[in-house]
Amino acid sequence: MLLTFLRSMEFQYFGRERVCASFIDREVKGKTLNIGAGEVRWLENDIFLGNPSFVSSDLDPKNLGEKNLAKEKIVANAESLPFKEGEFSQVIILDVLEHTKNHHKVVEELHRVLKKNGRLVISVPNDTYLSYLNPIRYAQHERHYTIQHITSLLKSKGFDIEEVFAGGRIVELMHLYLHLLIKYMTGRVSDVAFLNSMRDREYSRHRPNGNEVIIKARKI
Repeated sequence: MLLTFLRSMEFQYFGRERVCASFIDREVKGKTLNIGAGEVRWLENDIFLGNPSFVSSDLDPKNLGEKNLAKEKIVANAESLPFKEGEFSQVIILDVLEHTKNHHKVVEELHRVLKKNGRLVISVPNDTYLSYLNPIRYAQHERHYTIQHITSLLKSKGFDIEEVFAGGRIVELMHLYLHLLIKYMTGRVSDVAFLNSMRDREYSRHRPNGNEVIIKARKI
């Protein structure tokens, strides 16, 4: 019943999510792995809803509960993925790498589980002066990345960079603060929808000093 209802809904994406969605191949042949389902689960509950070739993974089992509608869900540490070499045609890892202790090992694992010419879609926080206003930088993140830093890391581990996009400025930070405030006060996850159109304008073009870096790459 819930699955039928969700399929009937028209989802819209703004800002970072819109750009990420445009980089993702929804019709890819073979399996897709999402590393870090998180609390929002828009890939599981919309983009790949009902797709038997989609695998949702997260380090926290709570993010793989009944609200996560993926058909296949696996608890996984990104530094040691429980999958075979070359098992996936596409791997998606959004706002996860900055949380990991050993990002070199994580990128090596991404490369290992992808097939040759397999697609990687990754997003990380951009290390700009605005990123020092991001509260999660101090509470959860191990590091932020300049565009040169993240692209060099991916290239060194056997990836060919196909597309790079950076976006997000002050409105996105406002969105983040309000999201965290609502979650702290109510326990609910809110997308603070009234900011969406303004946030989307901050992603209308590539801005090298934007808050977020989104990359599409392929395994060589």
